Amino acid sequence: MATRPVEIGPTGRQTATNIERIRTLLGISQRQLAERLTDLGRPIPSTALSKIERGDRRCDVDDLAALAAALGVSPTTLLLPPVADDTTTTVTGAGQVTTRHAWDWADGIHPLLPRENDSALDHATRTRPEGRRADHLVTNGGNPPGPNPLGHLTKTELIHLLDDLKEALLDG
Repeated sequence: MATRPVEIGPTGRQTATNIERIRTLLGISQRQLAERLTDLGRPIPSTALSKIERGDRRCDVDDLAALAAALGVSPTTLLLPPVADDTTTTVTGAGQVTTRHAWDWADGIHPLLPRENDSALDHATRTRPEGRRADHLVTNGGNPPGPNPLGHLTKTELIHLLDDLKEALLDG
């Protein structure tokens, strides 16, 4: 029984666009990118790269990681638009959001979709590795100075935050 292929969604289409955009910015051909991927141990023929860039072939997570390494960017750079402002983008599974919101989500600053009773520390604990959970809370997520970025935390959350900061300082 034949199965219908899964359609490439908006994030997949954005990824295809970004792969071609970055490859072109680097001034390398699909064949040269294919050679880089082979050297990295994840061979993807240039014909398959052409199909990925046209949106005719899906890019799985292993391909995504290898392509990001070969292009010298983070996987997030391939997934999201090359701007972080008030323009909108469509993220698979979430719908339309601003590109700024999408990048904040990808950077682990806040969830893409709101969760009831979810604090910033809950989100950081869920999405960021130990030693990196407090960074964006202290820096206000890279946003301009404004109200106290820690003002929303409870006493218990502040204690956990200080523990994370202490750990980060001790680790250098």
